Amino acid sequence: MIFTLIYWCCLIFPLPLVAIAWSKSNRLPIEFSVLTLSTALFLSAAIRGLKLALLGSDYSHRLLTTIEVNILVAIALGIYLGIKRRWIAAIAAVILAFGWLLLGGINSVV
Repeated sequence: MIFTLIYWCCLIFPLPLVAIAWSKSNRLPIEFSVLTLSTALFLSAAIRGLKLALLGSDYSHRLLTTIEVNILVAIALGIYLGIKRRWIAAIAAVILAFGWLLLGGINSVV
């Protein structure tokens, strides 16, 4: 139950952070676009039909590869945006990476 609560927090918290990061005048469009795409893909995993269409079926290599790639992308963006001192976007990327990690754990156990 606690993992489900943490998962939903990871699902919801990056949304306003990414929106705030996009509203700043000194935004990085390519990096924020990748972060937004990863966030949208993560949100689609909450709806079973979209998850099957976009990420793949349960226990499939496509699902696990998508999760692993998105974890690596989110961590790399978190580090890069932290170096660039875009703290809000960096925090969103770290929360998103943790959410992808939880999604991988949930999908490998259930």
